[in-house]
Amino acid sequence: MGSMMEMVAERIPTLLGLVSAIAFVFAAYFVITIDRGRATSPHKDDTQVGIKLVLFGFLLAGLQIAVGGADQLLSYVFGGFKGGSLPVRAAMPSILVGGVVIAVVAKLLLPRTNAETFRQAERYMLGVVALQYGVIAILGISGIVTGVFMEAKWAYLSGSVATTLVSGAVGFLALSRFGAASGWVQPAPPPAPPTYGGPPQGGYGAPPPGGGYGGPPPQGGYGGPPPQGGGFPPQGGGGFPPQGGGAPPQGGGAPPQGGGYGPPGGGGFPPQGGGGGYPPR
Repeated sequence: MGSMMEMVAERIPTLLGLVSAIAFVFAAYFVITIDRGRATSPHKDDTQVGIKLVLFGFLLAGLQIAVGGADQLLSYVFGGFKGGSLPVRAAMPSILVGGVVIAVVAKLLLPRTNAETFRQAERYMLGVVALQYGVIAILGISGIVTGVFMEAKWAYLSGSVATTLVSGAVGFLALSRFGAASGWVQPAPPPAPPTYGGPPQGGYGAPPPGGGYGGPPPQGGYGGPPPQGGGFPPQGGGGFPPQGGGAPPQGGGAPPQGGGYGPPGGGGFPPQGGGGGYPPR
């Protein structure tokens, strides 16, 4: 009884590959046949749909067999190499046979068709693989989480971990190739947000030469040049006397030559009190 169960377990990857391949070929052929009835169908001029579907069915069967053997082998490794060499001998035939089928179909048979020009059959096969192994990977993650919550032993968790890794890798690769064959593109990166709070160019240091932060004032003051005869006199003119005039230094001093404040050598208004300057204090 035990040996019979082991034989059935060893045949599971082969049986899954056989069922999946046959179901894929019939379903894809049915859909493409209906689609070719449209006037704008991309398959109307494809005369190799049948042979390509059969070849992709072989490819799917080889993949199923190889992945099943890889899952068994990885479960044996994660389980602590328990069971001697029997699990390895049971997994290696599936890996070898599946790998040979994949290599022969992909390298020798498919290049003889128009698979590079009309890729609908390939997209169907990749979609089936991505969906199938993506779902199996999700179930494997669910088994790991359940085992953690139930405090299951590693012998139980190791199988779920192996299934998740193998199926997740196959599903991811199939989905990536499926997207590339369907023409998907990478989303554009979002624009960089503007920066706020930084000082203006040049910083907040001293104002620029000429006065103020708004540039130098116009010549003659902030309100334009003063009217003639008023305002602040130019240097050396009327208004406030230039340096050297005005009140004499403390201790007295002589008045300007010629007396008064008129022009030198002429008349004018005499200084108050006559004579020279302000008396000393």
